Amino acid sequence: MKEGVKDVSIPDLIKQLDILGDNGNLRNEEQVAIIQASTVLSLAEKWIQQIEGAEAALHQKMIELESDMEQFCKIKGYLEEELDYRKQALDQAYMRIQELEATLYNALQQETVIKFGELLSEKQQEELRTAVEKLRRQMLRKSREYDCQILQERMELLQQAHQLVLKTDQVTALPIHLRGSSRMPVDR
Repeated sequence: MKEGVKDVSIPDLIKQLDILGDNGNLRNEEQVAIIQASTVLSLAEKWIQQIEGAEAALHQKMIELESDMEQFCKIKGYLEEELDYRKQALDQAYMRIQELEATLYNALQQETVIKFGELLSEKQQEELRTAVEKLRRQMLRKSREYDCQILQERMELLQQAHQLVLKTDQVTALPIHLRGSSRMPVDR
Protein backbone atom coordinates (compact mmCIF):
# COMPACT_ATOMS: atom_id res chain seq x y z
CA MET A 1 0.00 0.00 0.00
CA LYS A 2 1.30 3.44 -0.90
CA GLU A 3 2.12 5.89 1.83
CA GLY A 4 -0.74 8.28 2.46
CA VAL A 5 -3.32 5.97 0.83
CA LYS A 6 -5.69 3.65 2.63
CA ASP A 7 -8.46 1.31 1.55
CA VAL A 8 -11.98 2.52 2.21
CA SER A 9 -15.08 0.36 2.24
CA ILE A 10 -17.71 1.96 0.04
CA PRO A 11 -20.67 0.38 1.91
CA ASP A 12 -19.24 1.78 5.17
CA LEU A 13 -18.94 5.25 3.62
CA ILE A 14 -22.53 5.09 2.36
CA LYS A 15 -23.72 4.11 5.87
CA GLN A 16 -21.81 7.01 7.40
CA LEU A 17 -23.30 9.39 4.84
CA ASP A 18 -26.79 8.07 5.62
CA ILE A 19 -26.21 8.62 9.33
CA LEU A 20 -24.88 12.09 8.62
CA GLY A 21 -27.86 12.81 6.32
CA ASP A 22 -30.27 11.84 9.10
CA ASN A 23 -28.79 14.61 11.25
CA GLY A 24 -31.44 17.32 11.55
CA ASN A 25 -28.89 20.11 12.03
CA LEU A 26 -27.77 20.15 8.36
CA ARG A 27 -28.74 22.83 5.90
CA ASN A 28 -30.43 21.89 2.63
CA GLU A 29 -27.22 22.36 0.60
CA GLU A 30 -25.35 20.02 2.93
CA GLN A 31 -28.11 17.39 2.71
CA VAL A 32 -28.06 17.65 -1.12
CA ALA A 33 -24.26 17.25 -1.10
CA ILE A 34 -24.58 14.16 1.12
CA ILE A 35 -27.23 12.65 -1.18
CA GLN A 36 -25.05 13.35 -4.23
CA ALA A 37 -21.98 11.86 -2.55
CA SER A 38 -23.99 8.79 -1.60
CA THR A 39 -25.22 8.45 -5.21
CA VAL A 40 -21.66 8.78 -6.56
CA LEU A 41 -20.43 6.14 -4.12
CA SER A 42 -23.29 3.79 -5.09
CA LEU A 43 -22.43 4.21 -8.77
CA ALA A 44 -18.74 3.67 -8.02
CA GLU A 45 -19.57 0.46 -6.16
CA LYS A 46 -21.64 -0.80 -9.13
CA TRP A 47 -18.83 0.05 -11.55
CA ILE A 48 -16.33 -1.77 -9.38
CA GLN A 49 -18.61 -4.81 -9.31
CA GLN A 50 -18.93 -4.65 -13.11
CA ILE A 51 -15.16 -4.40 -13.46
CA GLU A 52 -14.70 -7.35 -11.12
CA GLY A 53 -17.25 -9.32 -13.16
CA ALA A 54 -15.41 -8.43 -16.38
CA GLU A 55 -12.14 -9.42 -14.74
CA ALA A 56 -13.60 -12.81 -13.76
CA ALA A 57 -14.96 -13.30 -17.30
CA LEU A 58 -11.56 -12.41 -18.76
CA HIS A 59 -9.87 -14.81 -16.38
CA GLN A 60 -12.27 -17.57 -17.45
CA LYS A 61 -11.62 -16.75 -21.12
CA MET A 62 -7.88 -16.98 -20.46
CA ILE A 63 -8.36 -20.42 -18.93
CA GLU A 64 -10.42 -21.50 -21.94
CA LEU A 65 -7.80 -20.16 -24.36
CA GLU A 66 -5.03 -21.97 -22.49
CA SER A 67 -7.07 -25.16 -22.65
CA ASP A 68 -7.63 -24.66 -26.39
CA MET A 69 -3.91 -24.07 -26.85
CA GLU A 70 -3.06 -27.29 -24.99
CA GLN A 71 -5.59 -29.20 -27.11
CA PHE A 72 -4.09 -27.71 -30.27
CA CYS A 73 -0.59 -28.75 -29.20
CA LYS A 74 -1.78 -32.31 -28.57
CA ILE A 75 -3.49 -32.47 -31.97
CA LYS A 76 -0.44 -30.98 -33.66
CA GLY A 77 1.80 -33.57 -32.02
CA TYR A 78 -0.53 -36.36 -33.10
CA LEU A 79 -0.59 -35.08 -36.68
CA GLU A 80 3.19 -34.81 -36.76
CA GLU A 81 3.49 -38.42 -35.58
CA GLU A 82 0.91 -39.49 -38.15
CA LEU A 83 2.77 -37.62 -40.91
CA ASP A 84 6.07 -39.21 -39.92
CA TYR A 85 4.47 -42.65 -39.91
CA ARG A 86 2.89 -42.08 -43.33
CA LYS A 87 6.16 -40.78 -44.75
CA GLN A 88 7.93 -43.89 -43.50
CA ALA A 89 5.26 -46.08 -45.08
CA LEU A 90 5.54 -44.18 -48.37
CA ASP A 91 9.32 -44.42 -48.28
CA GLN A 92 9.07 -48.16 -47.71
CA ALA A 93 6.56 -48.49 -50.55
CA TYR A 94 8.83 -46.48 -52.83
CA MET A 95 11.79 -48.69 -51.90
CA ARG A 96 9.70 -51.76 -52.64
CA ILE A 97 8.72 -50.31 -56.03
CA GLN A 98 12.39 -49.71 -56.80
CA GLU A 99 13.21 -53.29 -55.81
CA LEU A 100 10.44 -54.61 -58.05
CA GLU A 101 11.60 -52.40 -60.90
CA ALA A 102 15.15 -53.70 -60.51
CA THR A 103 13.94 -57.29 -60.41
CA LEU A 104 11.77 -56.74 -63.46
CA TYR A 105 14.56 -54.99 -65.31
CA ASN A 106 16.97 -57.84 -64.56
CA ALA A 107 14.39 -60.35 -65.69
CA LEU A 108 13.87 -58.44 -68.93
CA GLN A 109 17.61 -58.12 -69.49
CA GLN A 110 18.07 -61.86 -69.10
CA GLU A 111 15.08 -62.48 -71.37
CA THR A 112 13.48 -64.76 -68.81
CA VAL A 113 10.95 -67.18 -70.18
CA ILE A 114 7.35 -66.37 -69.27
CA LYS A 115 4.34 -68.64 -69.66
CA PHE A 116 4.94 -71.67 -71.77
CA GLY A 117 8.50 -70.78 -72.52
CA GLU A 118 7.75 -67.69 -74.63
CA LEU A 119 10.07 -64.71 -74.53
CA LEU A 120 8.66 -61.25 -74.32
CA SER A 121 8.80 -59.44 -77.60
CA GLU A 122 10.33 -55.97 -77.82
CA LYS A 123 6.83 -54.52 -77.97
CA GLN A 124 5.76 -56.44 -74.84
CA GLN A 125 8.93 -55.38 -73.03
CA GLU A 126 8.24 -51.75 -73.93
CA GLU A 127 4.60 -52.06 -72.78
CA LEU A 128 5.77 -53.60 -69.52
CA ARG A 129 8.32 -50.80 -68.98
CA THR A 130 5.62 -48.22 -69.75
CA ALA A 131 3.21 -49.85 -67.31
CA VAL A 132 5.87 -49.98 -64.58
CA GLU A 133 6.80 -46.33 -65.20
CA LYS A 134 3.12 -45.34 -65.12
CA LEU A 135 2.65 -47.18 -61.81
CA ARG A 136 5.75 -45.51 -60.36
CA ARG A 137 4.49 -42.05 -61.40
CA GLN A 138 1.07 -42.76 -59.88
CA MET A 139 2.65 -43.79 -56.59
CA LEU A 140 4.83 -40.67 -56.53
CA ARG A 141 1.85 -38.44 -57.41
CA LYS A 142 -0.22 -40.01 -54.60
CA SER A 143 2.68 -39.48 -52.23
CA ARG A 144 2.93 -35.79 -53.20
CA GLU A 145 -0.84 -35.33 -52.94
CA TYR A 146 -0.82 -36.84 -49.47
CA ASP A 147 2.13 -34.66 -48.42
CA CYS A 148 0.28 -31.58 -49.73
CA GLN A 149 -2.83 -32.56 -47.78
CA ILE A 150 -0.84 -33.00 -44.57
CA LEU A 151 0.92 -29.68 -45.11
CA GLN A 152 -2.43 -27.97 -45.72
CA GLU A 153 -3.81 -29.42 -42.47
CA ARG A 154 -0.72 -28.25 -40.60
CA MET A 155 -1.04 -24.77 -42.06
CA GLU A 156 -4.67 -24.61 -40.92
CA LEU A 157 -3.67 -25.73 -37.43
CA LEU A 158 -0.88 -23.18 -37.33
CA GLN A 159 -3.31 -20.45 -38.37
CA GLN A 160 -5.70 -21.54 -35.61
CA ALA A 161 -2.84 -21.49 -33.12
CA HIS A 162 -1.81 -18.05 -34.32
CA GLN A 163 -5.39 -16.79 -33.80
CA LEU A 164 -5.40 -18.28 -30.28
CA VAL A 165 -2.10 -16.59 -29.51
CA LEU A 166 -3.45 -13.27 -30.77
CA LYS A 167 -6.60 -13.66 -28.64
CA THR A 168 -4.50 -14.56 -25.62
CA ASP A 169 -2.26 -11.55 -26.20
CA GLN A 170 -5.31 -9.28 -26.49
CA VAL A 171 -6.83 -10.66 -23.30
CA THR A 172 -3.60 -10.39 -21.34
CA ALA A 173 -2.97 -6.86 -22.62
CA LEU A 174 -6.11 -5.49 -20.93
CA PRO A 175 -5.12 -3.53 -17.81
CA ILE A 176 -6.86 -4.59 -14.63
CA HIS A 177 -6.24 -2.04 -11.90
CA LEU A 178 -8.96 -2.83 -9.42
CA ARG A 179 -8.85 -6.06 -7.45
CA GLY A 180 -10.40 -7.32 -4.25
CA SER A 181 -13.66 -6.26 -2.68
CA SER A 182 -15.50 -3.01 -3.26
CA ARG A 183 -12.79 -0.81 -1.85
CA MET A 184 -11.46 2.46 -3.23
CA PRO A 185 -8.13 4.02 -2.32
CA VAL A 186 -8.40 7.51 -0.90
CA ASP A 187 -5.73 9.99 0.11
CA ARG A 188 -5.34 10.66 3.80
